[in-house]
Amino acid sequence: MTGPVTAVLAALEEAERPIGAPAAEKLAVFLDLLLRRNEAVNLVSRKEATFETLLARHVLDALEGLPLLPAPSGRPLRLLDIGSGGGFPAIPLLLTRGDLEGVLVESIGKKARFLEEAIGTLELTARVVNARFPDPAIDRMKKDPLCDLLTSRAVADAGGILRHARPRMAAGAVALFWTTEPLFAELRRGVPGAGASFVRSPRAERRGIARMECFT
Repeated sequence: MTGPVTAVLAALEEAERPIGAPAAEKLAVFLDLLLRRNEAVNLVSRKEATFETLLARHVLDALEGLPLLPAPSGRPLRLLDIGSGGGFPAIPLLLTRGDLEGVLVESIGKKARFLEEAIGTLELTARVVNARFPDPAIDRMKKDPLCDLLTSRAVADAGGILRHARPRMAAGAVALFWTTEPLFAELRRGVPGAGASFVRSPRAERRGIARMECFT
C-alpha cells in the first residue's frame, strides 16, 4: 500500500490539503475497496474507476469542503450526509476530521451495504440509513442527536434537501452542497435569511460548494 499512500499524500500536498500519513493510508484503503467493489456494484462511473481518477475527481473534490466545516468544539460534531452513494464527500471528511461522527443516508441497498463495509473496514464512527430521503429516512433518525453539519454532493434540489433536513439540524448548523453557481443562486432565493456563500472549485469551471448557515 506504500505506492498508493504516497500518491494520496502527494496529490493532497499539491492541492494544499495536507492530512498526514495515517489518514492518507486509510484513504488509500478506501479507494482500493471502492475499486474492487465497483466491479460488481456501480458505485462510480466505469470511466472514473481508476485510483488516479478517484483521487483527483472525488477525493480532492470532497476535501475542498474541509475549510468550510464548523471549527472543532471539543465534542464530536454530527455529520448528516444525504445521497452518500460511493461515500463522497462523507468518508473522506470523516477520515480527515477525527471529531466527526456520521449518519450516511443512501436509498440503494447495494450502495448502502458497501458504505457499511467501508465504515467497518476504516473503523469510522458512523452508521448508514438505507432509506429514501426524506421519508422514511428522517423517521429513522428521530432518536439520533441533531446534526451540526449537513452535506450532499451533485444534487439538483439542494433547497428541498435543506427544508426536509431542518428538523434534524442543531441551531447554528452548517450545510454544504457540492453544486454549480446557477443552482446556488436558486438555493439562495429559496432559503431566505440564511447566511450563504459560494466557494468556487479551483479545478472545475462554475462548480464549487454552497455553504449555508444560521438558518435554524
